[in-house]
Amino acid sequence: MKTPSLIIAALALLAAVEAHAEFDQANAAFAEKRYAAAASGYEAVIRRQGFSVPVLFNLANAFYCDGKLGRAILNYERAQLLAPRAADIDRNLSVVRRKAGLADQPAHWLSSNELSWLASMTLGFIAAGFLFRQVTKRAGLAWRGWIAVNACVLLAAMIALFLRFPQGDRAIVIAETAPAYIAPVTVTQPIFTLTEGQPVSIRKVNGDFLLVEAGDGRRGWVTPAAVERVTPM
Repeated sequence: MKTPSLIIAALALLAAVEAHAEFDQANAAFAEKRYAAAASGYEAVIRRQGFSVPVLFNLANAFYCDGKLGRAILNYERAQLLAPRAADIDRNLSVVRRKAGLADQPAHWLSSNELSWLASMTLGFIAAGFLFRQVTKRAGLAWRGWIAVNACVLLAAMIALFLRFPQGDRAIVIAETAPAYIAPVTVTQPIFTLTEGQPVSIRKVNGDFLLVEAGDGRRGWVTPAAVERVTPM
Protein backbone atom coordinates (compact mmCIF):
# COMPACT_ATOMS: atom_id res chain seq x y z
CA MET A 1 0.00 0.00 0.00
CA LYS A 2 2.93 2.35 0.54
CA THR A 3 4.47 1.87 -2.92
CA PRO A 4 1.94 4.05 -4.86
CA SER A 5 2.41 6.85 -2.33
CA LEU A 6 6.19 6.67 -2.75
CA ILE A 7 5.83 6.76 -6.52
CA ILE A 8 3.53 9.77 -6.35
CA ALA A 9 5.92 11.57 -4.01
CA ALA A 10 8.85 10.79 -6.29
CA LEU A 11 6.98 12.05 -9.35
CA ALA A 12 6.00 15.23 -7.51
CA LEU A 13 9.61 15.80 -6.47
CA LEU A 14 10.78 15.21 -10.05
CA ALA A 15 8.22 17.70 -11.37
CA ALA A 16 9.34 20.28 -8.82
CA VAL A 17 13.00 19.80 -9.78
CA GLU A 18 12.19 20.12 -13.50
CA ALA A 19 10.09 23.25 -12.89
CA HIS A 20 12.91 24.79 -10.86
CA ALA A 21 15.34 24.05 -13.68
CA GLU A 22 12.98 25.62 -16.21
CA PHE A 23 12.64 28.69 -13.97
CA ASP A 24 16.44 29.03 -13.77
CA GLN A 25 16.74 28.66 -17.54
CA ALA A 26 14.09 31.32 -18.08
CA ASN A 27 15.91 33.65 -15.68
CA ALA A 28 19.15 33.05 -17.59
CA ALA A 29 17.41 33.86 -20.88
CA PHE A 30 16.04 37.07 -19.36
CA ALA A 31 19.51 38.07 -18.16
CA GLU A 32 20.78 37.53 -21.71
CA LYS A 33 17.95 39.76 -23.01
CA ARG A 34 16.30 36.87 -24.85
CA TYR A 35 12.93 37.99 -23.61
CA ALA A 36 10.73 35.83 -25.86
CA ALA A 37 12.63 32.71 -24.77
CA ALA A 38 12.36 33.81 -21.13
CA ALA A 39 8.59 34.27 -21.47
CA SER A 40 8.24 30.80 -23.01
CA GLY A 41 10.23 29.35 -20.12
CA TYR A 42 8.10 31.03 -17.47
CA GLU A 43 4.92 29.87 -19.22
CA ALA A 44 6.29 26.31 -19.17
CA VAL A 45 6.76 26.59 -15.40
CA ILE A 46 3.16 27.80 -15.03
CA ARG A 47 1.85 24.90 -17.09
CA ARG A 48 3.78 22.50 -14.88
CA GLN A 49 3.16 24.01 -11.43
CA GLY A 50 0.37 26.59 -11.80
CA PHE A 51 0.41 30.27 -10.96
CA SER A 52 2.79 31.78 -8.43
CA VAL A 53 3.74 35.39 -7.76
CA PRO A 54 7.48 35.13 -8.66
CA VAL A 55 6.82 33.38 -11.97
CA LEU A 56 3.96 35.69 -12.97
CA PHE A 57 6.02 38.75 -12.05
CA ASN A 58 9.03 37.58 -14.07
CA LEU A 59 6.76 36.59 -16.96
CA ALA A 60 5.22 40.07 -16.98
CA ASN A 61 8.68 41.63 -16.91
CA ALA A 62 9.75 39.50 -19.89
CA PHE A 63 6.67 40.47 -21.90
CA TYR A 64 7.19 44.14 -21.04
CA CYS A 65 10.82 44.06 -22.20
CA ASP A 66 9.70 42.22 -25.35
CA GLY A 67 7.23 45.01 -26.14
CA LYS A 68 4.09 42.95 -25.49
CA LEU A 69 2.34 45.41 -23.21
CA GLY A 70 -1.02 43.62 -23.15
CA ARG A 71 0.45 40.34 -21.95
CA ALA A 72 2.62 42.23 -19.46
CA ILE A 73 -0.44 43.95 -17.95
CA LEU A 74 -2.32 40.64 -17.90
CA ASN A 75 0.36 38.88 -15.88
CA TYR A 76 1.06 41.81 -13.57
CA GLU A 77 -2.66 41.83 -12.74
CA ARG A 78 -2.63 38.08 -12.13
CA ALA A 79 0.34 38.50 -9.79
CA GLN A 80 -1.44 41.40 -8.09
CA LEU A 81 -4.46 39.19 -7.38
CA LEU A 82 -2.18 36.84 -5.44
CA ALA A 83 -0.14 39.60 -3.78
CA PRO A 84 -2.27 42.77 -3.65
CA ARG A 85 0.16 44.67 -1.40
CA ALA A 86 3.38 43.96 -3.32
CA ALA A 87 4.97 47.33 -4.08
CA ASP A 88 7.10 46.00 -6.97
CA ILE A 89 4.05 44.65 -8.78
CA ASP A 90 2.07 47.87 -8.26
CA ARG A 91 4.97 50.01 -9.47
CA ASN A 92 5.67 47.97 -12.60
CA LEU A 93 1.99 47.71 -13.45
CA SER A 94 1.63 51.49 -13.20
CA VAL A 95 4.63 51.97 -15.50
CA VAL A 96 3.37 49.62 -18.21
CA ARG A 97 -0.17 51.03 -18.05
CA ARG A 98 1.17 54.53 -18.58
CA LYS A 99 3.29 53.31 -21.50
CA ALA A 100 0.17 51.74 -23.02
CA GLY A 101 -1.68 55.06 -22.60
CA LEU A 102 -4.05 53.67 -19.98
CA ALA A 103 -5.23 55.17 -16.71
CA ASP A 104 -3.80 53.65 -13.55
CA GLN A 105 -6.13 51.71 -11.27
CA PRO A 106 -5.87 51.24 -7.49
CA ALA A 107 -5.08 47.76 -6.23
CA HIS A 108 -7.20 45.94 -3.68
CA TRP A 109 -5.75 45.89 -0.18
CA LEU A 110 -6.90 42.29 0.41
CA SER A 111 -7.04 39.48 -2.12
CA SER A 112 -10.22 37.48 -2.66
CA ASN A 113 -8.66 34.52 -0.84
CA GLU A 114 -7.78 36.74 2.12
CA LEU A 115 -11.32 38.11 2.21
CA SER A 116 -12.69 34.57 2.18
CA TRP A 117 -10.38 33.58 5.07
CA LEU A 118 -11.41 36.72 6.96
CA ALA A 119 -15.09 35.92 6.49
CA SER A 120 -14.59 32.32 7.61
CA MET A 121 -12.54 33.37 10.63
CA THR A 122 -15.07 35.95 11.83
CA LEU A 123 -17.90 33.47 11.31
CA GLY A 124 -15.99 31.06 13.55
CA PHE A 125 -15.52 33.80 16.16
CA ILE A 126 -19.27 34.48 16.13
CA ALA A 127 -20.03 30.77 16.54
CA ALA A 128 -17.53 30.59 19.42
CA GLY A 129 -19.24 33.56 21.02
CA PHE A 130 -22.64 31.90 20.93
CA LEU A 131 -21.13 28.66 22.23
CA PHE A 132 -19.58 30.62 25.10
CA ARG A 133 -22.99 32.10 25.88
CA GLN A 134 -24.63 28.67 25.90
CA VAL A 135 -22.00 27.24 28.23
CA THR A 136 -21.65 30.15 30.65
CA LYS A 137 -25.19 31.56 30.39
CA ARG A 138 -23.58 34.99 30.26
CA ALA A 139 -24.31 37.67 27.69
CA GLY A 140 -22.89 40.90 29.06
CA LEU A 141 -21.67 44.03 27.29
CA ALA A 142 -18.34 42.46 26.34
CA TRP A 143 -20.13 39.51 24.70
CA ARG A 144 -22.42 41.84 22.74
CA GLY A 145 -19.43 43.89 21.62
CA TRP A 146 -17.61 40.74 20.50
CA ILE A 147 -20.58 39.60 18.42
CA ALA A 148 -21.20 43.08 16.98
CA VAL A 149 -17.59 43.67 15.93
CA ASN A 150 -17.24 40.27 14.28
CA ALA A 151 -20.61 40.62 12.59
CA CYS A 152 -19.55 43.96 11.12
CA VAL A 153 -16.26 42.51 9.86
CA LEU A 154 -18.09 39.52 8.38
CA LEU A 155 -20.59 41.79 6.63
CA ALA A 156 -17.82 44.01 5.23
CA ALA A 157 -15.89 40.99 3.92
CA MET A 158 -19.01 39.54 2.29
CA ILE A 159 -19.88 42.86 0.64
CA ALA A 160 -16.31 43.20 -0.68
CA LEU A 161 -16.44 39.67 -2.10
CA PHE A 162 -19.84 40.35 -3.68
CA LEU A 163 -18.60 43.58 -5.30
CA ARG A 164 -15.49 41.80 -6.57
CA PHE A 165 -17.43 38.88 -8.05
CA PRO A 166 -17.94 40.53 -11.48
CA GLN A 167 -14.16 40.80 -11.85
CA GLY A 168 -14.18 37.13 -12.81
CA ASP A 169 -15.21 38.45 -16.24
CA ARG A 170 -12.32 40.94 -16.39
CA ALA A 171 -10.01 40.46 -19.35
CA ILE A 172 -7.11 42.27 -20.97
CA VAL A 173 -6.65 42.95 -24.68
CA ILE A 174 -3.47 41.09 -25.64
CA ALA A 175 -3.57 41.78 -29.38
CA GLU A 176 -1.99 44.96 -30.76
CA THR A 177 -5.46 45.99 -31.92
CA ALA A 178 -8.78 44.20 -31.49
CA PRO A 179 -11.59 45.16 -33.87
CA ALA A 180 -15.01 44.90 -32.22
CA TYR A 181 -18.01 43.99 -34.37
CA ILE A 182 -21.72 44.64 -33.97
CA ALA A 183 -22.45 40.90 -34.37
CA PRO A 184 -20.42 37.69 -33.89
CA VAL A 185 -19.17 37.71 -37.51
CA THR A 186 -16.22 39.38 -39.22
CA VAL A 187 -17.94 40.22 -42.52
CA THR A 188 -19.12 43.60 -41.21
CA GLN A 189 -17.03 46.68 -40.50
CA PRO A 190 -15.77 47.06 -36.91
CA ILE A 191 -17.81 49.47 -34.82
CA PHE A 192 -14.74 50.35 -32.74
CA THR A 193 -11.24 49.08 -32.05
CA LEU A 194 -9.74 48.12 -28.71
CA THR A 195 -6.08 48.80 -28.00
CA GLU A 196 -3.45 46.54 -26.49
CA GLY A 197 -3.56 46.36 -22.70
CA GLN A 198 -7.06 47.80 -22.46
CA PRO A 199 -9.25 46.15 -19.77
CA VAL A 200 -12.66 44.83 -20.79
CA SER A 201 -15.41 42.71 -19.29
CA ILE A 202 -16.55 39.54 -21.04
CA ARG A 203 -20.34 39.54 -21.14
CA LYS A 204 -21.23 36.63 -23.40
CA VAL A 205 -19.72 33.80 -25.43
CA ASN A 206 -21.12 32.89 -28.85
CA GLY A 207 -19.21 30.27 -30.78
CA ASP A 208 -15.85 31.74 -31.78
CA PHE A 209 -16.66 35.22 -30.51
CA LEU A 210 -16.83 37.03 -27.20
CA LEU A 211 -19.09 39.96 -26.39
CA VAL A 212 -16.94 42.41 -24.43
CA GLU A 213 -17.70 45.69 -22.73
CA ALA A 214 -15.09 48.44 -22.56
CA GLY A 215 -14.72 50.82 -19.64
CA ASP A 216 -16.75 53.50 -21.43
CA GLY A 217 -19.72 51.14 -21.83
CA ARG A 218 -19.25 50.30 -25.52
CA ARG A 219 -19.96 46.69 -26.42
CA GLY A 220 -18.76 44.64 -29.35
CA TRP A 221 -17.86 41.13 -30.46
CA VAL A 222 -14.17 40.16 -30.63
CA THR A 223 -12.28 36.97 -31.33
CA PRO A 224 -11.02 35.00 -28.30
CA ALA A 225 -7.41 35.39 -29.46
CA ALA A 226 -7.66 39.15 -28.92
CA VAL A 227 -8.34 39.05 -25.18
CA GLU A 228 -7.53 36.86 -22.20
CA ARG A 229 -9.22 36.63 -18.82
CA VAL A 230 -7.25 37.83 -15.80
CA THR A 231 -8.75 34.95 -13.80
CA PRO A 232 -8.56 31.87 -16.07
CA MET A 233 -11.70 29.76 -16.28
